[in-house]
Amino acid sequence: MKLWKKIAVFSLMTLALGGCTQSSITTDAPDAVEGVDPAKLNQEEDETLPRDQNILIEDETEPQSMYDWEQVTDEANGLFLDTKIYPLATGFSYTADEDALTISLNWTLQDGTTEADAMDYAVELVKKFNDIIAVQTTDLESSSDESFGSLWDTFALNLQIATDDGTVLLERNYAAGEDIDLVMPEYNEEGPEPVVEEDVPKKE
Repeated sequence: MKLWKKIAVFSLMTLALGGCTQSSITTDAPDAVEGVDPAKLNQEEDETLPRDQNILIEDETEPQSMYDWEQVTDEANGLFLDTKIYPLATGFSYTADEDALTISLNWTLQDGTTEADAMDYAVELVKKFNDIIAVQTTDLESSSDESFGSLWDTFALNLQIATDDGTVLLERNYAAGEDIDLVMPEYNEEGPEPVVEEDVPKKE
């Protein structure tokens, strides 16, 4: 009889412990949120940007210009409109198209300017414009007595010298790398100016 009592007491104790354990588990569980799937509470938030906002930073970067054209404009206007240096000058303009690699130079001179003067001014214009840009980079060579500079190896050149009344004295178009056949001031169509004999030092 005592054995049955012990078994009964042991069974009651087992049931009591089982109830406490279940109660503890239920108490520690998170409270349910009304209208929300509990399975979604532990999911990480999706931080993926919408397609129209998912743009790489480098795509927003503007392409770099080859040269500082604003500086070129300031220096070119200051030089080619300086009547102390070029007394026949009355107007100057240019356009530069980096996509087409083409530069157009237009110089307006006083009415009555001769074609010979226009040629001299054209040579100055092509050389000095090259030099204005050449100071911005070591990739370009400056002009010289025998060269118009290396800018024209990359850019095509459209050149026009006209007068105030619209008379075009000189108009030339050169492809990039093409020889520029403008006549240097110290040269003419027959070649270099002759050397005066008395200017040549004599050997003793």
